[in-house]
Amino acid sequence: MPKESLIAISIVIIYMVVVNIWIRKRSALKDSSDMDGFAVGGRSFKWYMVMFTILATWYTGSCFTGAFGYAVSFGVFALYDTTQVIAGLVFLYVIGPRIWTWGKVHNLYNLPEFIDLRYRDERLSLVIAIYTILIGFPWTVMAFKTFGYVVYALTYGAIPFNVGMIIAALFILSYSLKGGQKGVVNSDFIQGIVMIFGSMILIVVLAFKLFGGFGPMLQEIALKKPELLVIDDAPYWSSVILVGVIGSYCWMEIFNRMFVARSARELKLSTAGAPILGAGMYIMLLLLGIGSALIPEVVADPESGFLTISKMVGGPFMLGLTGIIILAAEISSTDSGLVTGGIVIANNIVKRIKPDLSEYELVKISRIAIIAEASLAVILAMFELPMLMTLAIFTFEHIVHVFPTAIMGILWKKGNSKAAWAGIAVGLPITIILGLLPDISTNLFGSWAPGVIGLAFNIIVYIIVSLLSKTDEYVVDLFDEVNSKIKADIKAESIEN
Repeated sequence: MPKESLIAISIVIIYMVVVNIWIRKRSALKDSSDMDGFAVGGRSFKWYMVMFTILATWYTGSCFTGAFGYAVSFGVFALYDTTQVIAGLVFLYVIGPRIWTWGKVHNLYNLPEFIDLRYRDERLSLVIAIYTILIGFPWTVMAFKTFGYVVYALTYGAIPFNVGMIIAALFILSYSLKGGQKGVVNSDFIQGIVMIFGSMILIVVLAFKLFGGFGPMLQEIALKKPELLVIDDAPYWSSVILVGVIGSYCWMEIFNRMFVARSARELKLSTAGAPILGAGMYIMLLLLGIGSALIPEVVADPESGFLTISKMVGGPFMLGLTGIIILAAEISSTDSGLVTGGIVIANNIVKRIKPDLSEYELVKISRIAIIAEASLAVILAMFELPMLMTLAIFTFEHIVHVFPTAIMGILWKKGNSKAAWAGIAVGLPITIILGLLPDISTNLFGSWAPGVIGLAFNIIVYIIVSLLSKTDEYVVDLFDEVNSKIKADIKAESIEN
């Protein structure tokens, strides 16, 4: 292995070993049957840990590969993601306390369990569980693809792409299997800090070293590649933003983050800095991506562009630091998805078949499912995939169909299971059909994304069926329960202050 490879990979190995030791030390469960600790970390985490955990789960390593490459190729169109981040994280302030309260009172661990509580329809919650696992799985595949990119680049090709993915999988499994969500939150707290602040510093250094700052960089882009500063298709751009905002909390791992906080107040506090830190970092990254379209080596391989310019500017040392940042982002989103998926498979799918399973057995099945998920993702990542951000947009267009059932169900007591089934039955096929027949979609709806069109029909049907139905009494009680608890918390806070 060349000397440059040894320097870069040594920096990453030291970081990963130290972090792994710290995580495993803090993440031991009380016992092997501690399902509450494995599924929601005992609901014990303070606001700052929740905040960085949410950010770390929200941003994947593909932001530094796929999204960066998307900015190189398509310019300011890539900035759609920053808008959805701001709106999505602010929306957490509205729905977070309600979800946390129901979770605490009714011992909920995940999105399907909330669906079961809200609609009292086991078939609906089962379908939501299977659907969200399937539609979220491509992100796990993309994650391991990113691991391969990073390890291959760090070692200057000495460690093969596929071997890099396996190494990353073993690292994640080492603490995820031990502590479940307790291990995930402790990991994501550290990884989130490294990702946000480390990337901000690195991006500024790269911008000034390569272009003399962001101002000169954008001026040069305006002269040499002005097409990258123009959004040609505003409807499609807007629709991608909409599906991103609406779909944000339909991902099971994001929804699960709202259960791990110590209290509803801690969850609300976590929203204070998350939108600013998250959007600020991402805007800087994507602007640098646009500027990097001036560099031929980056244009030749856009998705490796962030690593390429780091190596150009700072050699193996800076490449190692960049590798840490990307791995921190990818590890912290991948572990959340794997563990949440494993728990849902055990607690919401297998348990329906064998309801007499003990907590010890459920934790064991969760661990087996996590290993199976990771193994399958690594195998699939070894094959050729479409451009990563294209795949990401596709998944967002389909996850949004959970929105009326899940998120509207949190805020509106009229919604019922008949409305949820009807909305999905109408809206999802429209999205699929329009996606398969792009010419018809364009002729009927212009460049609005199929996901937005299908979701509109889903919401309309959900509302109409709900209004034509009688409100369920148990739902009224659920809303009274959460409203009373929130009012009591507000009163307690005012007395305390």
